[in-house]
Amino acid sequence: MNFNELNLSPELLRAVEDMGYTQTTSIQEKTIPVMLQGLDLIGQSQTGTGKTAAFGLPLIQSIVPSDKKRPQALIMCPTRELSIQVAEELRKFAKYTEGVRTVTIYGGQPISVQIRELKSGADIIVGTPGRIKDHIDRHTLKFEDLKVLVLDEADEMLNMGFREEIEDILSYLPQERQTVMFSATMPQPILNLTEAYMKDPEFIKIKSSEMTVSTIEQILYETNQGTKQDLLLQLLEIYRPELSMVFCNTKKMVDDIASLLLSKGYGAAAIHGDMKQEMRSIVMAKFKDRKINILVCTDVAARGIDVDDMDIVFNFDLPQEIEYYVHRIGRTGRAGKTGIAISLITPRQKYLVNVLERLTRAKITKKPLPTLAEVQEIKFHQMKTEMRKLLAKEVPAEIKRIVEELVDEGFSLEDISRALLFKTIGGDVFKEIKSPASLQKVVTHKGYSNLTLDVGNAHGIAAAHIVSCIAEASGISGRDIGKIRIGERTTTVEIPVQHDKAILEEVNKATIKGYTIKAVLSPVVDRPYEKRTYGGSGSYDRNRDFGNRSKGPRRSNYTEKN
Repeated sequence: MNFNELNLSPELLRAVEDMGYTQTTSIQEKTIPVMLQGLDLIGQSQTGTGKTAAFGLPLIQSIVPSDKKRPQALIMCPTRELSIQVAEELRKFAKYTEGVRTVTIYGGQPISVQIRELKSGADIIVGTPGRIKDHIDRHTLKFEDLKVLVLDEADEMLNMGFREEIEDILSYLPQERQTVMFSATMPQPILNLTEAYMKDPEFIKIKSSEMTVSTIEQILYETNQGTKQDLLLQLLEIYRPELSMVFCNTKKMVDDIASLLLSKGYGAAAIHGDMKQEMRSIVMAKFKDRKINILVCTDVAARGIDVDDMDIVFNFDLPQEIEYYVHRIGRTGRAGKTGIAISLITPRQKYLVNVLERLTRAKITKKPLPTLAEVQEIKFHQMKTEMRKLLAKEVPAEIKRIVEELVDEGFSLEDISRALLFKTIGGDVFKEIKSPASLQKVVTHKGYSNLTLDVGNAHGIAAAHIVSCIAEASGISGRDIGKIRIGERTTTVEIPVQHDKAILEEVNKATIKGYTIKAVLSPVVDRPYEKRTYGGSGSYDRNRDFGNRSKGPRRSNYTEKN
């Protein structure tokens, strides 16, 4: 459907045309007519489907210009970044609509600045629950004239612990209002909110499979957990994205990957919930201005990132909740452009490929790991191209002096060139990542060795974490692992003696619950092999990643707050 078929005002249609939009997405086509009727609405749709226009256009059309300049609409968002993005979009939509003023309020910005903005009047308020509640408590924000309430990314606001603030805010709003809620998922807490605060809402659901994934090439590489970082570096050299995002499941892993990329000379930065709002804002601005080109982030912190020409999305970790896969890959291939989504999986996650293909109704291509020759050929070609460009430029006198001093010391120009090229290229290009198949361990039991890890109860470690880490890192079956003894800060686990050194090497590259592990071997345990049983403190939890397949996806428990 075209936008001009939706009974929108000429001013809104003109603004939409300026932004290059002509045809609606599914959520826009189904949502806008309902909102224009003033009905309550629940919209279930994924990131990247055009939700801001779906509620923003009819919301702006409902604004009646007034000298009072008191808020007629309130939009609540889970994060500062999403609040800013939504407000920016609304201002673009209202470009030709006179008398509509939007103000954004969020944590991390001086509240005095926001108080001045509010005193100047606002028709639309966009903000995070915590800061909205602050202004209500200070009596700097009143809602006597409110007509429309929008809860954007409602599931995320609840995941981030904002339920109490949301319910407090709702108690201050007029009973007679239009309430609109958008959420990617519909867990019970969301349904409870709809029952308590909405009047006979229309329910519009856009299936994940309706997302535009036809423009996204989905690629899979299978490797062991301990070699993921090396593989990521090689893939960055092979694909050379101009703008990309790397998703990790933990804040620590985000920091580790960002530090690794920076140490290798990439323009990368981390963003997650533990960072101060001011720093997150600086990072986001640099990313949008292309001053950095790789953003390493968690799912929650990535909300509000709106970049149409993202080349590649890397899933360093597969998300812990199935819906988030669609959220992530939907950040590339936007605005009719093509994009690539690359996921790094371990051998134990193979079954998830079928789950993801059913979810997106698209083929995921599994590619072999890059060979050493392929990586070197690409890297060397890139280096020669860069060197030719540099050789065409004038070299500063200070650099010439360094070269002359080295020549005086007896080094030839050829020696100096080799050393500089090796330093520039780095040793990573000479590493070959072994296929996981070559690491699968066939165990003929001859007894056990003790493997001692420097994590324990103090780190929240359970037997399931230990078994999963060793099995994924080394390729052995979880049933070949012996007794596990978890202490306060160390854990001892019995591993097959015939592969103990290989297991030690792989485990020392792995992490458990975001902790980098240091493991050592102890003398062989002189006792016969006993077939591993499951249950009790030594049980192995297979309900990982996307949860037990027979019970559906597991809800993740995010603790990041705005």
